[in-house]
Amino acid sequence: MNQSNIPANNRVAIIDCADYRQELLYKSLEKAAELAGGFDVRGKTVLLKPNIVYDSAPEKAIVTHPLFLEAVIRLVRDSGAKRILVGDSPGLQQPGFIAKASGLGETARRNGAEWVDFTQSKMEITRSDGKVVKHFTVTGAVREADCIISLPKLKTHQLLQFTGAMKNLFGLIPSVLKSAMHVRLPNRDAFAGMLVDLNAAVMADYAFMDAVVGMEGPGPGSGTPRKIGLVLASSNLLAIDIAACEIVGYPPARIPVCREALSRGIWLKDVSEIEYPAIKPQDAALPDFEKIPFKSAGNQLAEMVFPRFFRKLRERFTPRPAINPAVCIRCGNCTRICGSRAMSLRGEGKDQRVLIDYSVCIRCYCCHEICPVKAIDIVKPPLWERHNTGGLQRA
Repeated sequence: MNQSNIPANNRVAIIDCADYRQELLYKSLEKAAELAGGFDVRGKTVLLKPNIVYDSAPEKAIVTHPLFLEAVIRLVRDSGAKRILVGDSPGLQQPGFIAKASGLGETARRNGAEWVDFTQSKMEITRSDGKVVKHFTVTGAVREADCIISLPKLKTHQLLQFTGAMKNLFGLIPSVLKSAMHVRLPNRDAFAGMLVDLNAAVMADYAFMDAVVGMEGPGPGSGTPRKIGLVLASSNLLAIDIAACEIVGYPPARIPVCREALSRGIWLKDVSEIEYPAIKPQDAALPDFEKIPFKSAGNQLAEMVFPRFFRKLRERFTPRPAINPAVCIRCGNCTRICGSRAMSLRGEGKDQRVLIDYSVCIRCYCCHEICPVKAIDIVKPPLWERHNTGGLQRA
């Protein structure tokens, strides 16, 4: 694990890659690593961390594509790595998780890497200068690794607007321990601060971003696949996230994780420090990319200024999860991942329904991320209910 507080450089290589054909991917990634610099895995044990919100077919664009993982494994192996570990921990990971539906587990094994169950071994990391969280429990694979490489998929995110290389490291925290973080830190800025603390504690060495096909709209689990045709590489995780934000049209200073990380000055002090040795973000910009709207400045101010009672009233106006009973398959995933216990599965047979107690719901949107059939939408409360303070349940 990298103990340095200073990334190798500020270069981000953005390279064209039209599809997931293996040789095209490999050459694109090889070129990206060469131009970005800082890619040194010779003789090292390398942990590759793809993104698996939940185990799903690659064409849904929810997970890092298995062919992208295969090309990275080949590149890491050809670059002299001694040992390659691959793993992730979705929010509802059970022991023995092998990433079967996505094909990521089989891809790792077929290419000579070791698939790691993140729940089988844990380690504690303490960083005394953490601003929001000083202590983390993460997978023991972090201890084994000399080098950690984040493999995110470029996607939108209901809570944080954007998810990339830095957010991807949240999966190093095993299974439902992540839900506890949402309950502890329901404010999105505090949650972003925790993610920055985690990145500072782990300090991954490199990132390759799968932007061949990304996700727009209501991501990270219920959006729409969007062909982007790019791969990105950098040893600076904040820099690669900023580049991706600019490609899809998000001002980095308005993305909670980027804004907080910039304020720390660990990875970058200013966006202008980033170097682009290949394609520049503005030359790859997608002006019609469907983004998640920002919260109003007034809502952000209210979170910081108003007492708890008024913040609870404000929650009546905050977008919230809503179940579509006609689509819901009653799998119970949303009730199991809900750290605040706001969701419950009630009734029997045809009358079975998921109920949500909005007086308890913290609007973390984990249920929306984890739903395998897109039965959960994020909607504004109806006008008639915005003045009701009784904590009603609605399905």
